[in-house]
Amino acid sequence: MNKIKLFLGLFLITTGLITSCKTDDVKPFVTLTSDVTSISENAGVATITASVLVASENDIAVTLDTIGSTAKGDSIDFTLKPSVIIIPAGSLSGTAQLTAVPDNLKQGNQTVTITIKSLVGANSNDNQKLVFTILDDDIPPKKPYLLVEDFDFPAGDALTLHGWAIHSATTNPLVVTSPGLTFTGYVGSGIGNAAGVNNTGIDENKSFGAHTTADSIYSSFMVNATATSVAGDYFFHIFDPNAVTSHRGRVFITPVSGVPGKMSVGFSFGTSPAQATMSTQLNFGQTYLMVVKYTIVDGATNDNVSLYVFAQGDDFTNEPATPTIGPLTGTVADIVPTGVALRQFDAAQRITVDGIRVNTEWNLKP
Repeated sequence: MNKIKLFLGLFLITTGLITSCKTDDVKPFVTLTSDVTSISENAGVATITASVLVASENDIAVTLDTIGSTAKGDSIDFTLKPSVIIIPAGSLSGTAQLTAVPDNLKQGNQTVTITIKSLVGANSNDNQKLVFTILDDDIPPKKPYLLVEDFDFPAGDALTLHGWAIHSATTNPLVVTSPGLTFTGYVGSGIGNAAGVNNTGIDENKSFGAHTTADSIYSSFMVNATATSVAGDYFFHIFDPNAVTSHRGRVFITPVSGVPGKMSVGFSFGTSPAQATMSTQLNFGQTYLMVVKYTIVDGATNDNVSLYVFAQGDDFTNEPATPTIGPLTGTVADIVPTGVALRQFDAAQRITVDGIRVNTEWNLKP
């Protein structure tokens, strides 16, 4: 009998303790979620929700923080309202809104990082973080390329089978070689095969369409040279089918005398030898990224050309303020830039070209 009384007593005590436990004795955990991960700069909105699994008998205050954001608050790039989410007593959630503030600045995409700064009446799951991207609508869309040439054809094919046209000589046609070239971060890297500019003989061009109005035309390509003749010469130029010997934007490769393995890169508006040479010697057998810029200027005999040369690891995201060589002009007549051309000048040359892109804007990244 005493055992029965003792059991009932313990049961009543335990039951009393359980029924008297309230939600403020054990704080609920708060979780942050959002309906989107990116918003337009043009007043885009993201809804941030703070929620609990079990309602509390008291209001819960969730103070948010934006430390670590690349975008600026205080209505500069975004607003966060309210900055303190209240989950009312008896409710399971509360919300805030992240709203982008439009501007006319070309800043690129920016990020907003939302974390929990402090809590009242609840606990937080560890290391909660929401990251939003504000998509800059002031960045104009990229222009389509005038020409894309990745030599994505079978090795050994003549280039004339794939849209290239002969404009000089009759022997030793240009052919597709394998493998193609790579250059980290370049839009034309590692696609298809390449062109071997490896002999003396036929020179060929590929059209990107005639351009006559004032503008700049950027022709970019990867190049890897392993040998040239002692004198060297130009292997790449801008082409005009109505002036087949008026080669503009000539790019030269010449071995450095007395320094094995080294080469110099020269450039001219439209004459040989080169008008100017890079001060830095480059390496045979190494892949470089080059950009020939042909600028059409209103009037006669006043166009100009510039050359940009990049080694692996160089930043080529934006057009440098100063070209590697240029701008160069000449006393020879302007042309109507219509195509790019590859030139074979000597039996000793071994020059691989790949990933040609032509555009009227600087656009070298994927």
